[in-house]
Amino acid sequence: MIYVLDSLVYLIAWAFQGFTGFGAGIFIVGILSLYHDPRAVVVSSTLVNLVGVGTIALFLIRKRPDLKNLMTLVSGSVPGILFGTEVLFMLGEDTLRIAIGLFILTLGVYDLTVQTGLLGRWRIKEGPFTGFTFGFLGGFFAGLIGMGGPPPVVYLNQVCRCKDTFKITLTLFFTSNIILRTVFYLREGGLTAFDPMMILPAPITVPLGVYLGLLASRKVGTHTMKRVVSLSVLILGFLLVFRETLW
Repeated sequence: MIYVLDSLVYLIAWAFQGFTGFGAGIFIVGILSLYHDPRAVVVSSTLVNLVGVGTIALFLIRKRPDLKNLMTLVSGSVPGILFGTEVLFMLGEDTLRIAIGLFILTLGVYDLTVQTGLLGRWRIKEGPFTGFTFGFLGGFFAGLIGMGGPPPVVYLNQVCRCKDTFKITLTLFFTSNIILRTVFYLREGGLTAFDPMMILPAPITVPLGVYLGLLASRKVGTHTMKRVVSLSVLILGFLLVFRETLW
């Protein structure tokens, strides 16, 4: 039963990332942490996510990335991932689950206010310092809770004018993050938290999800869907934070 549920989560998560260019980590870490050890989810999902970003990169192989901003983000993510990884292996399971929940809850509230128009436009100024800062934040959250997408997504969404440039640049950033995380996890003894059973559904469900997401992005409007997703993320974060109180 858990194997089937893991497969469904991977399929939905990567269909969403195939559609928007980001977001799989939110669903994978958020949902799997409800019934798996959060540390095992964070460590094991690196290989799952590597399959996903690799698939997206193959589909977008002819698109040109924004190399200048990509390198700035990656340079900031290296110390960020190192710091986040150190913190990950210092936290207890309950503390880590609450940290994941609070991050997702905050993200859901922020995204919902943006999608409903309650938050005015805030344009980020492109530059090396800004890119390094957002890269560091993305790396820190990637190392700590396995989802570093939101900071670089916000940055690239405002500095990239082309949707395809945004997607391929973000995908290459995620790829570098996953490789670096794997190296740092191994350095910190992450093999003890790795669960091979958790990655078994990935080779089939992840590429299928990516394909369906990319296909849907050409045919489906996003306005209403984004609001529903924002609300879902908010609810997911709430469940993680108050899990022990609710059941």
